[in-house]
Amino acid sequence: MNDLFETLPFRPADILLPKDCEYSKWSVVACDQYTSQPEYWQRVEEYVGRAPSALRLILPESCLEGPSVETDIMEINNTMSRYLREGRFTEHPGALFYVERTLSTVRL
Repeated sequence: MNDLFETLPFRPADILLPKDCEYSKWSVVACDQYTSQPEYWQRVEEYVGRAPSALRLILPESCLEGPSVETDIMEINNTMSRYLREGRFTEHPGALFYVERTLSTVRL
């Protein structure tokens, strides 16, 4: 590894980004943001439908007490493996990504 990164709290990694998908259906808000709002997750489920989505790769916190958590986790793992087999990602080996976010409530 390059000595340049030895003193930093982060390192280059092999990063996977989705490809050939509808990005509005791929992206999902962090799973803990709507902890107490299962109706939000139902709306997301309806919107995404059968499209490839990060929704299939997470277990929302509001579902942790559900009756089928173990089955849900198994399905998430199966979906991860399937997405990799199907080539749903572009790999960026040894990469760093800088993301800058601007909120609509912040005046520049």
